[in-house]
Amino acid sequence: MIHALRSWTLWWLALLGLYIVMEGTNEQMELAAGAGAAALGATLLELLRRRGLLRLAPGVAALASVARLPAQILREFWILTVSLGLDLAGIRRIRSAWVAVPFEAGGDDPVSAGNRALRPLIDNVSPLTIVADVDCDRDVALKHDLVPARASKTVP
Repeated sequence: MIHALRSWTLWWLALLGLYIVMEGTNEQMELAAGAGAAALGATLLELLRRRGLLRLAPGVAALASVARLPAQILREFWILTVSLGLDLAGIRRIRSAWVAVPFEAGGDDPVSAGNRALRPLIDNVSPLTIVADVDCDRDVALKHDLVPARASKTVP
């Protein structure tokens, strides 16, 4: 019972935090809606976990890369701002590109599955890149980079 409560609470905190970041407001009504949506999501995820359908346990390295997100977002926002300014001034055009980058997909274990879920999500938060697909057979990820010369050549 303690494990289920801990798991539900962690899911609720993660989902509420994600809602707050994505919503970008601190109004009481929005926070209450976010808390309710997070509670519903946490309940569904806990039911899936109990039935053995949710086998995600991201590794410590993937979880630690979350701490680098604020610096990564600021860095990439600056790169994007400068690039857009240069494009608007007619100095240098922005040429986005699809890029295949190395991505260690791992096996069928819960840690590998968690890493495959979390690492692209972390990369998708930043403004320059979006991970569109992960090819587990070839250990590559397909990313769309807005400024390919300045974007990361890996998925965190």
